[in-house]
Amino acid sequence: MLLPVLLLAQSAALVPPLVVTASRLPPLSSAIRIDGATLDSSGSIAAAAASVPNLFITQPGGRSGFAAATLDGADPNFTLVLFDGVPINNATSSRGGAANLAEIGSFGLASLDLLPAQLSAVHGSGALAGVLAITPRGPADRLEFTAQGGGISRGGHTLATGLSGPIGGGWGASLTGQIDDDGTPTPLARFVARTAILRVVRDGGADRLLLRFNDVDAAGFPDASGGALLAHRRVAEQRRAREFLASVRTRRMLADGLALDLSSSWLGRSDSIASPGVAGAASNPAGLPATTDATRYDRLLGQASLAWSAGATQLAAGIEGGIERGRSTGELDFGFFALPAAYTLDRSAWAGFAEIASRAGAVSGSGAVRVDRIGNLKAHLSGRIAAAANLGGGWRLEASAGRSFKAPSFYALANPLVGNPALRPESGQRGDVALIWQQDGTSLRLGGFIARYRDLIDFVFQPAPALVNRGRVAVDGVSASLVQQLGDVQFDLAAQHIWPRDQAGGPGLLLRPRWRANAAVRWQATERLAINLRAGHVGARDDESVPGRRQRLSPYVQLAADARWQATEALAIRLAADNLLDADWQDAAGFPAPPLRLRLLASVRL
Repeated sequence: MLLPVLLLAQSAALVPPLVVTASRLPPLSSAIRIDGATLDSSGSIAAAAASVPNLFITQPGGRSGFAAATLDGADPNFTLVLFDGVPINNATSSRGGAANLAEIGSFGLASLDLLPAQLSAVHGSGALAGVLAITPRGPADRLEFTAQGGGISRGGHTLATGLSGPIGGGWGASLTGQIDDDGTPTPLARFVARTAILRVVRDGGADRLLLRFNDVDAAGFPDASGGALLAHRRVAEQRRAREFLASVRTRRMLADGLALDLSSSWLGRSDSIASPGVAGAASNPAGLPATTDATRYDRLLGQASLAWSAGATQLAAGIEGGIERGRSTGELDFGFFALPAAYTLDRSAWAGFAEIASRAGAVSGSGAVRVDRIGNLKAHLSGRIAAAANLGGGWRLEASAGRSFKAPSFYALANPLVGNPALRPESGQRGDVALIWQQDGTSLRLGGFIARYRDLIDFVFQPAPALVNRGRVAVDGVSASLVQQLGDVQFDLAAQHIWPRDQAGGPGLLLRPRWRANAAVRWQATERLAINLRAGHVGARDDESVPGRRQRLSPYVQLAADARWQATEALAIRLAADNLLDADWQDAAGFPAPPLRLRLLASVRL
């Protein structure tokens, strides 16, 4: 099912073309890659992804908070997150179907790839801003055992093990397990995650099986409460999540150049939340009631496609079907009485798609079209076109345009406190252009985009907390990045500026910093010692809470560093410091960022 795309390295030397999405044909757009070594040093997916200027990740209270990724100024649920090609977005989450990146550990992962573009024509509902593809490591060529363990200041620790290698008949397998305890980086915060992943592949991944289990126990101040700085109720919200993911894929060659791809997956997730609510304030005298909620979400997906290749032209077409089921039971406690709160939603989805890609000399182009019918919604048509031209001298020009949509999540439609069954599907149009130069250890990228969204689903506090459709929202942006290799030292520089606005004259969008910038220096000091230094700037942004109303959060600069020493062929030691200058800022209104934290890790590979 997978064909190459061009990649720009985020944290290493330029890498050869690799696959980053489940597209059947090349998307012809450059992706941003975070390699496995950078993921290991970051400690979590959310921490690693925060180094990409296109992504702004809010994570109130450290890993105990919901790590929502805003890609190019779009809503967090406009980014489709794929784990080994399978969507893991959850339609019952409080972020409208966004995936919580804090829950995903970084051990045993090969790469994290980001493709900013409207991709509903490939993936269906949800990919209005782009795709974040997480790829687990494949089996080793020989039997290999890995282990990693260490401590984190303020009471945290991590432990992980892995076994990988061939199992016969051309098959290979990898099995990993990880336990993360984030300690107490901020008041009332708690986060413990346990993850197990089994991946079995053959023929480079043409046939593969994936099983993944994730269990998370977390606590922290409720959303919109004002956190440790503003909340009047000093009681933690308790959260528990369990997630199962299973997928199988196979490819069969029917004739020369003609392949049949079949895939199916199941995502099952259960969440339980006990919240103390939020005390009332002048902006909202009633506040938010205490709640208990137990949610179950299941999604089955199946896809069949034919891919045909003849010379420089490739075609693909197929069908996809799915079933979603959401169940929620609980109650709203207003103090003087308790109101039962429950919902049950089921919906099926069907889609047909077609893609074409061709190349003529230095110019290549592709197109995709897809029709989705989800539940009782009318059929939605999504399209995408892309072109790329090699201009010579290392220069490459890329351009793309797409139309995408997203069906309302179960949470947005049916949550008893803020849900709105009259919500309309969100839709968007976006165009991108990029000029790229790569030569002799240097990579330069200049890009820009224009995005227009309609019926954006957003949260409002007044006159009462609710989810509503915004009429028209525009987000435009420009970006630049430079990667320069000078001997044993690599320099990375990147910056982005966006202009988000409500064209209907409504209030500005929350948590949308206009400026993001990152810089990194990676020095291979000796054959055994590598030192990395990273700095990131986040501009001012608006946020809102019940006690603090709407407020402007100050810009900040975060500095991080790590050093890795290969003590022996089998043993490596890593020392890392996050928020190196112990800077003080707010991740969300009233939620202070974690202070300086040290991580000391040892890893063994046999």
